[in-house]
Parts: sequence; C-alpha cells; structure tokens
Amino acid sequence: MFERRFENGQPIPLLPGTEDPTGNIVLGDESRIELAPGYYCVTYSVSAILEEAGYMQVTPSYNGTSNLLYGVYFKTGAALSSACGSNSIIIQVPAQTSFTLTYNSNVMSRSGAATVSVLKLERER
Repeated sequence: MFERRFENGQPIPLLPGTEDPTGNIVLGDESRIELAPGYYCVTYSVSAILEEAGYMQVTPSYNGTSNLLYGVYFKTGAALSSACGSNSIIIQVPAQTSFTLTYNSNVMSRSGAATVSVLKLERER
C-alpha cells in the first residue's frame, strides 16, 4: 500500500495480497491478521516520509501482548526524510490470536507503505 498516512498510536492499515486457502491466516479487518494456533514466520517492513525531524517506531502485537523486542525504530535528522525498518520473527500461537503492527511517531508522516508476509510452519511435536 502506498501514499497512506500512518497515525500515531494506531495500527498500520493492511490490504490482502494473497489469501490463505487453509483459513489459518486471515485478514480480520483492515489492520488485524487473524492466526490459528501453530507456529508462524512473520516478516514485515514499514516505511514513511516524516514531515519533520523525528522518529518512527513500529511494534508488533500478538498473543495479547505488544512485543517491543521485535519492533523497529528509525530516527531522522531533517524534515521530509524517509524512515524505514524491517524484521522477521518466528512466533508460537497457542490459541487464536490477532497480529497487528502499531505505528508511533512524534511527527506527522506521509507516503507510508507496509508489507507483511506470514507463513505457517509445520513443526514436529
């Protein structure tokens, strides 16, 4: 998604690219990915143009908890600078959960783009 303004303290809006025919990975609404129990590899990247010098922080949430450890942070030194970040994580989902990315910044942004890839892993028990 391009040219989207991300709002401070709000989940990043998402659009489906390829839908999962198994129903294990479903876009719940425009900002939540619903995951069935299992193990998943989640890769995401986020970018935005910050209108003033400032920072961008993106925090993933799942299993009812924000996970700052797997977030991204980018600080700019000038207005109209690009901020970006990406991360990959493997998560265990013991019960149905929502996965979201929350955007935080101390300045307005524009031209936001986000890509999220979720793959269910087959693991021996």
